[in-house]
Amino acid sequence: MNRQFPFPKSEWRSILRSLLRESSYLPDPIARVVWRDQILQRFRRYHEEPRTRIRTDYMRLMQLHKKARYNLSLLQRANEGFSHPLEKVLQSAYGRRGRRRRELLANMLALDTPQDSNCLEALVTNPRQFEDGWMPPAIITALLAAQNANAAALRLRSKPHVKHLNPPIPETNAWGRKVPLVRRRNIRREWYSKVLGYLLPPLPDTELQVLEGLISGEIPWNPPKRRSKRPGNTEQPNCVMIRTVLTAGPPKGETFRPYTHGRPHNITRRFMQRLWKRISCIVPRPSSDGPAGKLRFTWDVMKSRPALALHVKEGRSQKLFGDGGG
Repeated sequence: MNRQFPFPKSEWRSILRSLLRESSYLPDPIARVVWRDQILQRFRRYHEEPRTRIRTDYMRLMQLHKKARYNLSLLQRANEGFSHPLEKVLQSAYGRRGRRRRELLANMLALDTPQDSNCLEALVTNPRQFEDGWMPPAIITALLAAQNANAAALRLRSKPHVKHLNPPIPETNAWGRKVPLVRRRNIRREWYSKVLGYLLPPLPDTELQVLEGLISGEIPWNPPKRRSKRPGNTEQPNCVMIRTVLTAGPPKGETFRPYTHGRPHNITRRFMQRLWKRISCIVPRPSSDGPAGKLRFTWDVMKSRPALALHVKEGRSQKLFGDGGG
């Protein structure tokens, strides 16, 4: 018995073309490249799936189709100038959420590897992961502390806030006894999983330079040009009116319904600079502090505060404040 699948190949092909078209209209150079690559990788991954039972899974096809339609709607609203969808697209492209964030986080953890034989020996002799005596990587705790101290990251991050810099293991359980080993291990595992889902990893230097260049204006930017649309529907007006009344009810005047979830904006450089600045505020900049090389993370701010002190040449202070006589 041949099972009838809900979506033909022509519909998947149409969704793929629409996604690639909308990704080419994004007003950010990095977002255009990242979204195009992710769309192609996702479609190729499921197209080249060798297992028949996965390629013909009915529920999986429904979920993939729903996800593809959602991403298409997200890109369309972003290109129309809706600020929230456009910021969501930019956060995804710059690794502040989604798959790109997990890839950047994995690359950051891969850099925290032993550099010499002594470090490798210490790593081998350390306790196993999540066992008693285990400590999270230093780069994780340093980034977590810096992110908790950044007000913009706390405000713009949608993930739940992780307050503790170490797994919060109580001394005793509800019965006043020592917490069992299995429970201590599970607490450490749950805490580490929440931390990895909460952290904002640094950007590669090349992408960070592009972002800062777009904000400062050193990199030229022009709004993308959309391709002209095809001619409208050729149906007769009476048929269109009957179909509209049957699906949406009788026609009404101008309402606020299309703008209940925001309103479209003209995509100008000033509008994009504000969004780029919000992205820059949640991108950590790693640096080494002091002779010991302690890792630190700094953050950008939305508005720089005015200087509280002025540099005065030597001998001019008496003219500014007087000679101090009575």
